[in-house]
Amino acid sequence: MGRRPYRVEVSIPTTGKAKYFLVKESQIEGQRVKVKKFLCSGNPPSAEELENYRRSYAFDLELRAAKQFSDIITINFQTEHLTNEQINEIEVIRFLYKSVRDLFTKQELEAYERDFEINYIQGTTSIEGNTFSLKETKDLIYNKITPKGKSLREINEIQNFKNVKKYRELYFGKVTIDFIKNLHAIIMHNIDDDSAGYFRRADNVGIVGYDYPLTPAIEINKELNKILDFYDERIKNRYHPFEEAVMFHYFFETIHPFADGNGRVGRETFNYMLAKYKYPKFVFPSRDRAKYITALKLGNEGKYSEMVTYFADIIIEQNLNLLKDTIRKLIEMPVKSGQTRLTEFFV
Repeated sequence: MGRRPYRVEVSIPTTGKAKYFLVKESQIEGQRVKVKKFLCSGNPPSAEELENYRRSYAFDLELRAAKQFSDIITINFQTEHLTNEQINEIEVIRFLYKSVRDLFTKQELEAYERDFEINYIQGTTSIEGNTFSLKETKDLIYNKITPKGKSLREINEIQNFKNVKKYRELYFGKVTIDFIKNLHAIIMHNIDDDSAGYFRRADNVGIVGYDYPLTPAIEINKELNKILDFYDERIKNRYHPFEEAVMFHYFFETIHPFADGNGRVGRETFNYMLAKYKYPKFVFPSRDRAKYITALKLGNEGKYSEMVTYFADIIIEQNLNLLKDTIRKLIEMPVKSGQTRLTEFFV
């Protein structure tokens, strides 16, 4: 059965006819919003009329509710790098992302999340040189079909994300040193078991395109704790979660705590931080690889605001129009058999 994104509200004034409204009400992170659209007065609308109202007005309600939520919550955040306009768009995305999930049936939501997972796994591994296509990734993850001509390392890089997903879905705490090490152990399983889950012990490593000395091995634990504490403090002081996730991701990559696998662990941690605050996760498709690398290079030059803007542009580009289009299509579709109808929600 679908979730219950809309309801019909009845207002009965002391004099006059009853008034009927289509209502969208939602809550994210303790912030509740409510918008409504007048439908008719007098006799209650029929089931057919209600479905026509839903298909005509619900999309506009979604956009109004998203703007209301965004306008209210944007002023509550501190920011060092994002503009209020960027925060506003990111918060609209957060609201619409919840709306999409509420409009899906359970089966549709599972399919939506499976599709994201495949795109994410293929993207985050391809950045490191893995040659699996989307279809090959899906075949291996869900159909256990191993494509020909792939190295054992490439196969394990893809396969390991099945266990990353299991670990992620059972973990509800803060990002910690142990969380990061556990991710690395899973990601590097059957690839480099000797170092899986352990920080590097050597200093003679580097990052392509990064011409600065990395954190000495002996300092890794201290430096990671420093950026973890800084992230937690900034979140506590109401700095924007997206901005702080980007900054943490950048500093994590410059610390480069592991001999291998830093990018995959860093991107997984970044997405965990976004998901914790109900933002859609980042996909890292090949088409956005150049933007992603460019953004990190801006950080190398100390241009943090420009770097955060690049990340903001990517998440807006990946999600805003897609979420709007998805909501519009879901609203315009007739209610399926077994889904909740508006006639069940007169209040």
